[in-house]
Amino acid sequence: MAPEARAKKLESAARTIAESCPRHRNVLLVENDPDLQWSLARMLTVDGNRVVGTSSGDGALTVIEQWDADLALVASNLPGTSGIEVARQLREWNPDLLVILMGEETPGSSAKERSSYVTASLAKPFRFEALRALIESIQLTPAPAE
Repeated sequence: MAPEARAKKLESAARTIAESCPRHRNVLLVENDPDLQWSLARMLTVDGNRVVGTSSGDGALTVIEQWDADLALVASNLPGTSGIEVARQLREWNPDLLVILMGEETPGSSAKERSSYVTASLAKPFRFEALRALIESIQLTPAPAE
């Protein structure tokens, strides 16, 4: 096989492999229920994501200052603060961060306020398949495969 043909074949194979490999995303998981946090982190990791979990709004802010997340999954009811407030603070730190609010509707927060900080909402309890579908539907920008 000629060197040019071999190079083209290798390039085509590399492109096919790159397109079929899972895309890795950095996911910040803010959930105060340790069992749910563990289950979600496991599912997200199996799906090829890098996950950092925390159980509080303060923890989320500490993580986001040191780690570049693409997506944040935030529980609506956190100790000491609301998920909307955490979403607001996370988006102030990183305006491009996609935020999924998990839980019941937060009383007193308007739809307009939620929409400015929250990319999507998911009512608890939910199936992992619903979360996967929601993540796919918001079309995260593909991160480079490692």
